[in-house]
Amino acid sequence: MSLSDDERRILEEAGGNPNPVDRQRAVGIYLRKTGPDRARAADLLVKGFLDHLRPSFHLIPKGDSMADEESFADAYASLADGTGDFSRPDAESLAEVLQRTPAALAPLRMIVGLTHNELAVAIRLTNPDAGVSGEALKKFERSPAPEQASPRHERLATGIAGAITAAMSREILAVPSSAAVHFHSKLDKRDTRDGWSSVRADSTGVPYSALLYQRYVGGVWRQVQDAYSEVKGDAVLEFPLRDLLDEHGIPYHHTRPGASGARETAERYGMSPGPDFVIPDESPTLVVESKVGEDGGTVRDKAARIKSMTSAADHRGLKACALVDGKGWTERTTALLEVIVTTQGRTYTLSTLDQILQLPEIQAVSHGA
Repeated sequence: MSLSDDERRILEEAGGNPNPVDRQRAVGIYLRKTGPDRARAADLLVKGFLDHLRPSFHLIPKGDSMADEESFADAYASLADGTGDFSRPDAESLAEVLQRTPAALAPLRMIVGLTHNELAVAIRLTNPDAGVSGEALKKFERSPAPEQASPRHERLATGIAGAITAAMSREILAVPSSAAVHFHSKLDKRDTRDGWSSVRADSTGVPYSALLYQRYVGGVWRQVQDAYSEVKGDAVLEFPLRDLLDEHGIPYHHTRPGASGARETAERYGMSPGPDFVIPDESPTLVVESKVGEDGGTVRDKAARIKSMTSAADHRGLKACALVDGKGWTERTTALLEVIVTTQGRTYTLSTLDQILQLPEIQAVSHGA
């Protein structure tokens, strides 16, 4: 049976329809159709949701632990001052700077282009007995300047300084000759190409074109993006939902970030994988999984995760809901359709987030709050 005008309307409006019954009806219409009619129904259904998706690739996380520009400049000033404007960047001078000003590790890492985890590896290359981790270096960098450095603090500063000087002199992390045709070193950039002499020369200023080239090859926000990728996913969708539930006095369980948080939720509620939200937190009736996807490749895995979560919810007699956004879903519409169908239309985006309040499971809790 071909699509009627009424069916077309229901399908087209489903993505922005606050009525969960109409959303479910739209999925039902799609499932009842066969052949070319099902394909047309799928196109109409997905388009209604695509209209409400927004990209988030332009959003840069604001991590509380990230140094602001002024603090970074102060840390750089300490580094430059402690090395005589990089005229004596030996391991001893660097260690003394780091002991006084742990925050100087941030500009120092940017000079050599190493993340905390990469620097930890570099330290172990210079001292195999060092038990330092990326997390320890992160805590060191973010710690306040000590009145008196502890022995552990001094050891870390010394280890960092040794690894930095070894890397700058190409004693470690050198590009193997067999790979030199195809790979650069992280130090093959204008301010470190010739070691500390390049740093010294560029510390007085670089051409604007050099700054633009740095962005071109590495991205001006790359370190922040990598360090806070998980925070971004939380902030785009999970935090707004959390705030919405708080505003309306709706009790809920919000899973802590990371694998350990998911395990805790799975164990507490007897379902695996553990969803991002369980509503209400006691005697739950609804679960919510949120997924930001900015490329088509990753949204397939995210759609599979939502489908798995929905199956686990069904097994527990709970309703499942998805919260998705990002341009990746527009690139892989089959994945988006899978999410819409598996959640029976209970799929929302950031722009339709408030419509989740119309779900009967949430209204029942809200009215009783």
